[in-house]
Amino acid sequence: MTTAAPPRPDAPIDPRIRARRVAVQRDEGRRRLRRLLVVVIVLGVVAGAWGITRTPALDVDHVRVTGAVRTGEQAVVDVSGIERGDVLLTAPLGRAARRIAVLPWVQTVQVRRAWPGTVKVTVVERTPIAAVPTQDNRWVLVDARARQLAVAKDLDTSLVRIDADPIVAQLGTDLEGRTSAALRVAASIPATLRDRVIALRPAAGGTVDGTVRLRDGREASLRFGTPAQTAAKWLALLSVLDEADPARLAGIDVRVPAAPALTRR
Repeated sequence: MTTAAPPRPDAPIDPRIRARRVAVQRDEGRRRLRRLLVVVIVLGVVAGAWGITRTPALDVDHVRVTGAVRTGEQAVVDVSGIERGDVLLTAPLGRAARRIAVLPWVQTVQVRRAWPGTVKVTVVERTPIAAVPTQDNRWVLVDARARQLAVAKDLDTSLVRIDADPIVAQLGTDLEGRTSAALRVAASIPATLRDRVIALRPAAGGTVDGTVRLRDGREASLRFGTPAQTAAKWLALLSVLDEADPARLAGIDVRVPAAPALTRR
């Protein structure tokens, strides 16, 4: 049995093998160069994009506010946290919307970018439906969801007066307690009766009483009951107000809307 001798280190290499090795090394070098070029290009694009966003051309130049009639445009801008000179592409619109939504009058808010250099804020405000007395002899305006909107010195006669214990105003929060039933009833008043329901007040067992204005300008008491069957109760009240003789009418009970009861003077 014969054993082949190992190749000598200084043995000459076949020219074809040497050429193949050189070609492989060149191909590997080209691949490394291409990968390096790709990395350099990507980094350049990223750096360029980052640099562009930092140019004054893409700064926030204006914050435009619409719909903030009662809130005030400047109040919206101030609380948003967005300032002139901020980077438009990275301005925290979500955070700004959350901050604006805390303002008492704000029901919904949309914040978006608009080119060039503008942040647009669109606000939909709440509508007051009632007024609640405060401990310092003023009135808190409240919407249908019991949100405290503002404090007024004088009572707005277009709003339903809630005859309840005076409160300490906490604007932007919701009223709780015995006024809730009266506010639910106030929120259900149809447009045809808005100017005829003067006041509502909490009564025993979660029921609601009130005061209404008759055709001749005089007032009559109202027993409404719980905030149930509100549409039927308002219809019954409207029928009584339109048909009954106001000169002899002292009270109206619509707790059973199919059979309203009247108290004569």
